[in-house]
Amino acid sequence: MRDKHEPHDAFIDRLESQIASEVRRRQRQIEPPRWPMRSRLKLAVAAVGLALVSMGVGGAVVAAAYQAQTNEQRDLLAANYNLSVGVAKSRLALVTEQLQTIQRKVAAGMASNDELLDARVKFAEAEWSLKLMQSFFEEVRATGREPLTGLSSPLVSGRDFVTERLSAAVEGTKVALDVEMKRMRDAQTKVEIGVADRYTTAVAQASLVEVQVRMETLQQKLSLRQKFVKGEMDAVQTELRVLEADAEGRIKALKPKIDLAHLQMDQTANRFRVGNAQSVELAEARLKLQQLEADLAKAQLDLEVVRRRLSGKDDK
Repeated sequence: MRDKHEPHDAFIDRLESQIASEVRRRQRQIEPPRWPMRSRLKLAVAAVGLALVSMGVGGAVVAAAYQAQTNEQRDLLAANYNLSVGVAKSRLALVTEQLQTIQRKVAAGMASNDELLDARVKFAEAEWSLKLMQSFFEEVRATGREPLTGLSSPLVSGRDFVTERLSAAVEGTKVALDVEMKRMRDAQTKVEIGVADRYTTAVAQASLVEVQVRMETLQQKLSLRQKFVKGEMDAVQTELRVLEADAEGRIKALKPKIDLAHLQMDQTANRFRVGNAQSVELAEARLKLQQLEADLAKAQLDLEVVRRRLSGKDDK
C-alpha cells in the first residue's frame, strides 16, 4: 500500500515541467537581445547622422569664431588707418595756417620768397599725405587687410587704389617741381648779377633734377600700372620694370649731387689751405663724396642686375 505522503507520478511530471519552463525563461532574460539586420542598419544610420550633425555644429562654431576674429582684426586695422587720416587732416590744417601766415608776411615785406616756396611745398606734401591715408583707409575697410602698394596689385571691387595713389603723388610733385624751377631761375639771376657763385646754381640744379626724376619715375610707374591692368604685362615683368625705373632714377638724381659734392670738397680744400677750414671739415666733405659715389655704383649694379633678369624673361 502506497504511503499517503509519497508524491504520485502525475505530480512529479507537472513539477518537472514547471521547473524546466522557469529555467528557459530566466535564460532568455540573461541572453543579449538579437537585433534584426534592419534594426542594426537603422542604428548605424542614426549614429552617422549624429556624427554629421555634431561636425556641422562644430564647423559652424569654428567658422563663426573665425569670422568674428577676422571682423575684429579688420576693425582694428581700419581704426589705425582712420587715426592716421585724422593726424593727416590736423597736419594739413596746420600747414595751411602756416602758408597763410607767410603769405601775409611776404605781402608786408616781413618774409622772403624762399620761405613762401618752402610753405607751398609743405602744403602740397600735406595734401598728398592726406589723400594717401584716406586711400589706405578705404582699401582696408573694403578688404580687411593691409593695403597693397605693388604695381601688380589686383583691383579691389573694380577700384584701382594703386593708380589713385600714384596720380595723387604726381599732383603733389607738380607743386614741388614748380617751386624748384622757380628757385633755379632765382639762383641763375643771382649769379648773373654777381651776388652768388656757381655753387648756388649747383645746389638749385641738384634739387631740381631730384624732383624732375621723381616726376619722371612716377609717370613711368603710372604707365606700367596701366599696362599691367590691361594685361599687357605680367606681374613679374611689371615689378622688374619698377625696379629698373627706380634704379635709373637714382642714377640720374645722384649725378648732380656728386658734381655738387666735388665742388663743395674743392671749396673746402681751398679754405683749408688758407686756414679758413679745419681738417675735419675737409674729411667730412671727402666722406660725403665717397658715400655718394658708392651709392651711384650700387644703383648702377642694381640696374645691371634688373636688366639681365628682364633680358632673360624677354628671351623666354
